[in-house]
Amino acid sequence: MSIQAVTTRDIRDNFKKYADDVTNYNDIVLVARPKGENLVIMSEKEFQSIQETNYLLSSPANREVLLNGIKAKSYSKKFSPEEWEEFIKNE
Repeated sequence: MSIQAVTTRDIRDNFKKYADDVTNYNDIVLVARPKGENLVIMSEKEFQSIQETNYLLSSPANREVLLNGIKAKSYSKKFSPEEWEEFIKNE
């Protein structure tokens, strides 16, 4: 994945190329607008992924469980399903 910064003229003249880069390579295109706020073009898949992450992290309880899982993984701790249930109850 890479971020490409382009002008509004570039995006108008080469929209298909940038659209293909976004969908085929998960690139993100930053369109710099001289007289307006910049905008970002990304694939629907990437957008849905960001939305899902925001949703999962929006609940403090869910966020804590997820972060504890990440911490446990970083310590290479593997849980059986029963151990995971116990871990969640004790957190």
